[in-house]
Amino acid sequence: ADASSSDDSSATTAHRHSHQAILHRVHPRHLYGIINDVDSYRDFLPLCSESRVLRTSDCGTMYDAVLAVGLPGLSQAAGTVLEERYVSRVRATETPGSGGRTTWTVEAKSVRSNLFDSLRSRWELSLVDDIYRGINVVSHGTTKGDDVGRDRTGGAGSSCRVNFEVEIGVSNPLISFTLDQVLREVAKRQVEAFERRCRELPFDETAR
Repeated sequence: ADASSSDDSSATTAHRHSHQAILHRVHPRHLYGIINDVDSYRDFLPLCSESRVLRTSDCGTMYDAVLAVGLPGLSQAAGTVLEERYVSRVRATETPGSGGRTTWTVEAKSVRSNLFDSLRSRWELSLVDDIYRGINVVSHGTTKGDDVGRDRTGGAGSSCRVNFEVEIGVSNPLISFTLDQVLREVAKRQVEAFERRCRELPFDETAR
């Protein structure tokens, strides 16, 4: 779902998008750990050149992180992609639910940004029983029988329901126009990049 709203031409425009997916044979705890491994983002996220945790709360559930990311569709001199460097405050929670069902949530809100008036994102992850036992179903319904037994996610009997939401507030008309064109694809590619990372790294489903 996409939405954008503004009060007048000089006001901040809020661009929102939500992306849902079921990642088969990926345990939500695995994805949750990778989302919180901010220092590694630059190794696998498209257009991410810097990612670093600046400080962590004593309770360990909140931290500040800096990211530098390219903005597709916006160029600087010599055809290079315009880059934004911003600091976000992140809260990560693991909440037990009814019937022993846990929800993993990671919420981020920008606290310092040059190009964005505001930036919020929210991951909500939950466990889904995998009905595709015996085959490997990769992202968004594509099956690859040749990969049976080859992924190292450790979640052969489980899958992850993902709800990823992002909201960006901008007052620059050019950036606002560009976000209207690319935000849906950017959100989709981000979820896919995290899924690939899950499949590349081994996971011990019994570990906490």
